[in-house]
Amino acid sequence: MRYIIERFAVGHVNNYMYLVTNVTSKEGIIIDPAWDLEKITYSIKNTDTKLRGILLTHSHQDHTNLADTISRSYQCPVYMSKKEIEYYKFRCSNLVPLDDMQVITIAGLKCICILTPGHTAGGMCYKIGDSLFTGDTVFIRSCGFCNCKGSNPDEMYESVNKIKIYAQNGGRIYPGHYFKDDFEYEKDFLKRNLYFHIQNKDLFLKFIEMSGKRNVYLKYEY
Repeated sequence: MRYIIERFAVGHVNNYMYLVTNVTSKEGIIIDPAWDLEKITYSIKNTDTKLRGILLTHSHQDHTNLADTISRSYQCPVYMSKKEIEYYKFRCSNLVPLDDMQVITIAGLKCICILTPGHTAGGMCYKIGDSLFTGDTVFIRSCGFCNCKGSNPDEMYESVNKIKIYAQNGGRIYPGHYFKDDFEYEKDFLKRNLYFHIQNKDLFLKFIEMSGKRNVYLKYEY
C-alpha cells in the first residue's frame, strides 16, 4: 500500500490538515479539512487526485468547517466516530458513523479507526499504513487539552496509552496542530512526548490540569 501525504498548515490556531493519496489509483482522502478551501481544491486538482472520502478526528470547527462544502462538491462520504456524532449532534452531508477499531477501505487505503476520547467525548485517530493521524488527541510533544465540553482527563489517560502501543510499533504521528520545533522531532516523538512517559495516572492528571492553564510541555526535553 503506497501512498503520499501532503500536509497543509492552515488557520490562525496552527492547524494541520492532510491529503493522503494512493500512488497506484490516484484516489485520495482529506483529513480534518478547514480554513483554506482554495488550498485544498488547488492541491486536489494539481495532483489529479480523485477524492473518495473525508476523515474527521473530532467535531471542533477548526477541524471540520469545510467538510460539508467539500463533501457536496466532490460527492464523497464524511467519516466520524459514532460517539462524537451522537454526543455533539454533529451534522454534515454524507455523514458515516464509525465504531472503535472499525476497519474501512477508502481510496484503496486500509484505515483502522481508533476511538480516543479525552479532548472530546468521541475523538478518533486513524491509522493508515504506519501513519497515525491523531487530531487533538496526541501532538508531537503533548496531548490535547481537556477543558472543552465533553472532555475527560481520565479518558485522555486511557487514550494516550492506547496510542502509545501504535507508536511503539513504529507508527509515525500526524497531529491536528503544530508547535515550535515539531518538524525537528516528528520522527522521534515517542521519546519527546512527556505524556507517553507518565505511568502514574494521578501524576498524568496533574500535568493535564497544568497544561490547561499553560503549555508547560513546550519547555520539556526528555
